[in-house]
Order: sequence, then C-alpha cells, then structure tokens
Amino acid sequence: MGKKTFIIGASGAIGQELIAAITAAHGPHSVIAALHTSPLPDHLAATTLCEFGVDVRRADTILAALQKHAADIGTVWNLAAPLSVATAADPSAAHDITVGGMERILAAMKTVGLSKICFSDSIGSFGAEAPRELAPARWLVEHPAQDPGSAYGEQKRGCRELMRQYAVEHGFDTRFAIIPGVLHTKPSWGGGTTEYALDAIRAAATHVPYVCPLPLDAWLPMIHVRDLVRGLIALMDAPRAAITEPEGGYAIAGFSFTPAQLFATLAAAGEPAQYTVDLERNPPARRFAALWPDSISPAEAARDLHFEAQASMDATIREILAVSRARAHEAPVS
Repeated sequence: MGKKTFIIGASGAIGQELIAAITAAHGPHSVIAALHTSPLPDHLAATTLCEFGVDVRRADTILAALQKHAADIGTVWNLAAPLSVATAADPSAAHDITVGGMERILAAMKTVGLSKICFSDSIGSFGAEAPRELAPARWLVEHPAQDPGSAYGEQKRGCRELMRQYAVEHGFDTRFAIIPGVLHTKPSWGGGTTEYALDAIRAAATHVPYVCPLPLDAWLPMIHVRDLVRGLIALMDAPRAAITEPEGGYAIAGFSFTPAQLFATLAAAGEPAQYTVDLERNPPARRFAALWPDSISPAEAARDLHFEAQASMDATIREILAVSRARAHEAPVS
C-alpha cells in the first residue's frame, strides 16, 4: 500500500490547508488532489499531484482517478460537502454531493482495492438531545436515531452509516473527525454558522458596523485552522491499533466562546466592535447555534491521537484581527 493521501474536496478551504500540512509533514508530492475544475494556488500546485475532472456527482470520474493512482494511495480523505447554511438553502443538491458522493467514493475504493478513508464530520451532526458540554464523537455512534435537527446533520449521519456498512461488510478502516467552527486569517471562507465570528473580527478591523445573527450568549465550539489540520493528520496517521473509539470517530476540539466574549476580546485588543443583534438576519444560523453543543470533548483525541490544540481563543482572535487590519491598510482606495 502506498503512502500518498488522496483528497476529495481538495480545492476547498480545509482541503487546501490539509494539503499544505500533509506536504510539510510528509514531503512534496505526498498528496494527490482530486479537483473538479478549480485549480490549486500555485504554491500548492507546485508540490501536489493534481487530478482534474473529479466530480463527486459522477461515479465514473471518481473511479477513473482512483484507478489511475490506486497503487500509490494509502488514505482517501473525503472533504466534499457544502456548509450548514448552504445545505439548508438547497438540501437536495447538498445530499447528492455529501451522501451520494460518499456512496460513490466508497464503491470506487472497493473496486480498486483501497480501504482506508477519513471523513470530515461536523458539530452540526449533534442535535438538541446531545450533551451540551464536552460532547464526544462516540455519542453520535451510540445514539444513531437522534434527530440532528437539520438536513446538514442528517446528511453527515448518512455518510457515517455508509462508512459503517463498508467497515462491517468489507473490512474498511474508517475514521471521522468532528470539526468545530474553523478560525483562520484568509479573507473569505464559506457560508457556515460559525462564520459569524470571522465576519465580526473583520468588521472590527475595518471599523464597519456589524449585525450579529446570534444571541450574545450563544456558545459555539471553535478551533484555529492550524490546530485543526494537526488534528486531522493525527487522526489519519494514527496506527489502527491506537484507534479505540467506535467507528474511528474523534472530536477535534479547540475552545468555545459566545458573541459577547468575542466582542469583549476585540475591545480588549483595541477594536471595540460596533455591533447590533438581529436574530432574524440569518434564521438557519440562529437555529443551528441553539442545537449544537457548547463544547466538544478533547479527551479521546488526546488519549489516542496524542493531539491537543495549542492556540487559545484570545491569541487566535488577536491574530486574525492583526491580519485583517493589515489587509485593510493594504487595500487600494477607490
């Protein structure tokens, strides 16, 4: 079995970060990026094997790419899925990408003789019945019938069910990561529920009024993107014997905060936010924030994967604020 990592959804935000981190850890050309049409940035493309024309909605394109590289692949990462708010806007299209895509990927892997897959799950898989504090990934396995309260969570569950089937029936090595809100310094990312924090930081950096779509006391789990990719690589690289959690599921935990704490941190950093609260501005985000846990458990990943987040909430917010300030100063004046 080869040592390369085949990443589906490679051109997305987490995909690009994961490519950079795997390349840094395992060397140039250790990643095969499955791309539909969007190319990678030049600095990533130079050290990545890029396979274009891979569409998770078309089984033939997945099979062709895996057949071409099967002898070199050790792990397949499936990152292909719309974010929570985008899924709410068009559940049917999202289902074809998320659940349909997983079904096609697993079938193609079986055909070419590959069996190790990692999947990016989400805090959006938890519903109102889940623990509010320190929710572990295993709770989802132990409560398969819980209502996640959204098509987004239902589709993530559908992917876990498919992986479980292939693990039981075909001996696949399946692993999934519960990913919280991801904080980073890029100018844009996507349309998820936790993106409110990034929008608020950028608004403060540019002295633009910000309308918060969540209650000021809404707790949400977050993580710095550098810690996230460290956790994802730890999950991928762990020996199978070290994976003791059911179905290979682990929460990749960072820290949690509320909008009120975010605004207080911005003020302490010298950028008091000009904010108002409008709970009707983004009803799906407000509803998801009420469903999801206040925090997720770091214990299992620390024990089995030897992973612990390093970045604190305060340091992460200040870093993003500083980069956003610098970017605003560099922007051309119209």
